[in-house]
Order: sequence, then C-alpha cells, then structure tokens
Amino acid sequence: MNHRRLFLSIALATALVDNPSTCAAQAVTAATVPGILDTLHEALAFTDDGRFLREIGTVGTDGTQQNGHVRAITYVAATGAVRHVWNLPADTWTYSTTTDGGIAVVSADRDRQGGHAHLLLFNVETGRTQGIPEKWFDADENSPYAQISGDGKLVSIYSESNDGMQVSVYQWRGRKLVAKQTSGFFAGGFMWGGVTADGKIEFSNNRSGSYVVDPKTGRAIVSYGPHGARSSDGRWIVDFPNPGYADDTTDAHIRDGISGQTIANVDLQMTVDEVNSWWTGAFCGATGRFVASGADKVFVFEIPSGKRVAAIPVDTWKDPRVTEKDVARVACSPNGKRIAIRSVSRLTIHNLD
Repeated sequence: MNHRRLFLSIALATALVDNPSTCAAQAVTAATVPGILDTLHEALAFTDDGRFLREIGTVGTDGTQQNGHVRAITYVAATGAVRHVWNLPADTWTYSTTTDGGIAVVSADRDRQGGHAHLLLFNVETGRTQGIPEKWFDADENSPYAQISGDGKLVSIYSESNDGMQVSVYQWRGRKLVAKQTSGFFAGGFMWGGVTADGKIEFSNNRSGSYVVDPKTGRAIVSYGPHGARSSDGRWIVDFPNPGYADDTTDAHIRDGISGQTIANVDLQMTVDEVNSWWTGAFCGATGRFVASGADKVFVFEIPSGKRVAAIPVDTWKDPRVTEKDVARVACSPNGKRIAIRSVSRLTIHNLD
C-alpha cells in the first residue's frame, strides 16, 4: 500500500456529543461514536497534562472485527466531548502506543495474500503516518509485530527463528539499531516481544506471562504474570491472579519492579463466582496510584501500601456482548486525578480527590 495514499484516505469525522449525562457527581459520560470497538485490542490513555483522553482501537465494519479499521478518538477530559476522530482505512490494526497515546504502531493490509503486512507509525494528533522501514523485517514474516517505547524514541521489531524469539530495538529518529536480544521459546501459547515503556526488552506469553531483560546484556531483570502491569518507569509491578493456569488466589500483588519482591497484597474482594475472573489495570503515572479493573468493579489503590482510595461499581454497565472474561478497560491521568473506564458501549471519565 502506498503510505501517502493511506494518509490521504484517512477521514476526519466530526462527531456530535450524544447527550452526555452526568453519571455521578464527579463523573461524565463521554460522547458516543458509532461503531463496535474491539476492547481486547484497545489503547486508552490520557495526555501528559490530563486535559485530553485518547482512545485507539479497531472498529468492526459489519458487527465483527473481521476487516475492521483503526479508529482514534480524542476526548475533552473535563466534559467527555469529542475533540476529533481519525478513521484509518479498512484492514488496519493497532499493536502498541506511546504512554500518552499520541503515537500508535499500526498494521495495514494485515490479511492480504502474497506478502507481509506494512507497519506504520500513526500520529493521533495530526493523522499523519510514517512507514516503518521494510528492511527491519524478515522478508518471510507475513505478520510482523512491532512496539514503541513510552516516549516514542524507540521502535522494536519481533521475529522468530530456529534460535528462538528475537527483539531488535531501533532508535526511531536516527533509524539506528541500538539493541538486539534473543530468547528461547515458551512451552505453548502465543508468544511476542518488544521494547517496554522505559526502553527495556520484554518477552511475553499469553499463558505464563512476561520477563524483562536488559537490552544491552540480556540479563533477566524481573518477571510477572500475563495479566500483570508494569509501571512506565519500571519501578513497580502489580500482578493479578492467572485463572488460565488454575490460579484461584483472590489477591493482587504489589511487587518491586527490579527485585520482584512482593511488597504488599491487595484484597480484590472477589466472590466465589468471581475467582475465575480476569483482571487488568493501569498506573497513574508516578503518583503512587493504581487503577484495578475486574468483571464488575473498578477500584483505585495506593502504591506500595495497597490502601484503597476509591471504588466504582460497573455491574450496571454490562452489555449482552460481554463474556465472562471481558473486563472494563481503564486509564489514569499522570497526576492521578482522573480515571477513564471503557465498558464496551460506555466510556466514563471520573474525577478523583
């Protein structure tokens, strides 16, 4: 695909606020934008100043995610109004974004026959795209995978060979290779790897989790479960139970991001029926706050004590399309004052004390 043609075909949609209403004294409901968003592959992030919320994901064109397209929406955080919307052409997918959601790694023509998909960097503010150099990829790789660092300065390419999994990290501005590390394969499941928000290298598996290595030496730094979250500065990890491995624990674990030592446990207050629920979450910058999201609840706690700051029920937001493994997607502003909750068809933005 011609990248210039891709850029020119991006449509800027003017979305009207769909009667946003106040769902609580300290919350607003964001404007509704048509289309069914695939929340399993969605990025939700506040800008550095917390004034805007960016949501990037794939939207189905026919009620499914087949041949969908990437959509990027910027909301005014204080009101939930839509600032702007970018719609990429059909057959696009999002892999990774910067910490503020300003730049996304996008795959184009991912389902085409007779060649591999193109990977692009998509600027969510301007709508412009830049192609990631073809020479960075294995010519035999039909579905290349890439990630971007939190500050947008590094781009990584993931590939597999007989030697194992390999991650190559490039300085984006100078298009220079700065690190390359290889790891052995995991036993089963889906595998991938890439640069972390803070510039380390991470190898991941959907069953057993991730481990982080030093990009220069390959020395293992820390590991965590498949539903865990690592802070953008690498200082903290919050690990959730892994029901995929018959893990029936009911606590989240706050761990040191370097030593891996458990500092505190957080009671997720799950009922017997919720033990097999999946959890996810997001750090609030470097403020020492974390937002945890389960099947029907979202709550905020402090790092490293685990003290609960706020709780928001989401059981009334359930949608018939939600399965038992679906959870609300959350984001938190860098100053820890706002959180966003996407529960399938509803997006709310909450102000915290």
